[in-house]
Amino acid sequence: MKEQHLQLYSPSYMSKILIIEDEKNIRVTIKEILELNQFTINTAENGLIGVAKALQFKPDLIICDIMMPEMDGFETLKNIRSIKEISSTPFLFLTAKTDKLDFREGMNLGADDFLTKPFNAKELLQVIDVRIKKSKQDRQQYIHQINSLKKEIEVLQNSINSLSHNNSHVLRAPLLKILGLINFLIDESEVNSTINNEVLEMLKSACLELSVATEKMEELLNNI
Repeated sequence: MKEQHLQLYSPSYMSKILIIEDEKNIRVTIKEILELNQFTINTAENGLIGVAKALQFKPDLIICDIMMPEMDGFETLKNIRSIKEISSTPFLFLTAKTDKLDFREGMNLGADDFLTKPFNAKELLQVIDVRIKKSKQDRQQYIHQINSLKKEIEVLQNSINSLSHNNSHVLRAPLLKILGLINFLIDESEVNSTINNEVLEMLKSACLELSVATEKMEELLNNI
């Protein structure tokens, strides 16, 4: 391909990419393009090997063909999404198949993007850059959520500790349960870099309500 020596320096510099492709020439071509652009590359010739290497390599993005022996791209994606350690890895299908049903199936399984063969090197690099950049932004947002929750937990725990045990049992029990659930969600989410926003919002709302009740109880106790 004429574009295989294209360089595109981007925020994705030094990111790790796993290429799962059974056709050696295509696999080598993609590897050369990405290494030229300062990516760290690992490759696999089929989905079975690809899933194993994904677990070991922990890539920032996976590029995968659909039509492969041993395990096709769809099954590979299913396996990737079912493994906590790598389930949130951005996944890009690179395929000669252009059927809308294939596209729909891939997106339903959790693919992040599609690129058709024969591919344009510039387009490939741009798609990779966008997906890795979005993944990093999501990770930063996740870290911000976690830090905010941890601060909220510290404030609530301090409020609990400041109250008399005998007079605050009614508040302590449900509040500690909520804090326990939040900590559980945080621990679970640190593996996937994802978080259940709906559940968290419900828990945060409940924490705020109990926090207000705790403050009122503290005021009453102080005035006795």
